[in-house]
Amino acid sequence: MPILLAGLASGMFGTADFLGGLASRRAPAVTVVVGSQLAGLAVVLVAAPLMGGTAEASDWLWGAAAGASGAGALVAFYHAIATTRVGVAAPVGAVVATVLQVLFGVAIGERPAPLSWLGVIVALPAIVLITGGGGAGDAAGRAVTRRALSLGVITGVGFGLFGVFISRTGDESGLWPLLGARAASILLVATVALWLARPLVPGRGVAGTALAAGSMDMVANVLFLLSIRRGLLSLVSVILALYPAMTLLLARTVLGERIVVMQGAGLVMAALGVSLIAVG
Repeated sequence: MPILLAGLASGMFGTADFLGGLASRRAPAVTVVVGSQLAGLAVVLVAAPLMGGTAEASDWLWGAAAGASGAGALVAFYHAIATTRVGVAAPVGAVVATVLQVLFGVAIGERPAPLSWLGVIVALPAIVLITGGGGAGDAAGRAVTRRALSLGVITGVGFGLFGVFISRTGDESGLWPLLGARAASILLVATVALWLARPLVPGRGVAGTALAAGSMDMVANVLFLLSIRRGLLSLVSVILALYPAMTLLLARTVLGERIVVMQGAGLVMAALGVSLIAVG
């Protein structure tokens, strides 16, 4: 059951990220995140009372910390999709987030099998291949690739910390930590938007896409939270890390983004690494 829940969450995260990135091509990324987070807030306000549970003060604090880190990751990732190559930023973010969560899981006493460690070793070099193949060979292309790499790392750290922080909430707290996470993320991103003099609400041509992205993102968060309460973070996180597959598939289908040979090899290595971690 945890693997199935994580797999569903992965597909929904990938779709939500693509929709958010698509909206960010027509509006500032921080504005899109504000809109999407408001949609997610509406979803969790309905779902949390239905799931029940009682949250302690620590659950709210862990949720708020998760929301802040996740919001920063979303802004970075949406900006990466809008201005760089999805084929670089998405896989790099996935690998960084996975490694971070696996290491944390081990630090708190989880013990993945040796095969899982082999998966981590295989996945790390994939970043070099993925970034080596992204973009044109000229200076402008290399600059885009470097920017995608940087944003991918920021995304991975943010998403990784989200998983770490939300995993510290109690099993009896229901979905209330996600409400705390969403409240914190909205406050943070809205403050950044005002500081940058960006609109707080996406325009009519973008609002629908942003709202769809936020709703799907919150459903994915619910599935992720349920999965880590039933399984090991160090294993569930790697299933979740398959989300770029959906993002890249949509980018190729909708945007016509090309994946070159070296980048394809890196993606295969990343998939192999994640698979080894999962089956280990």
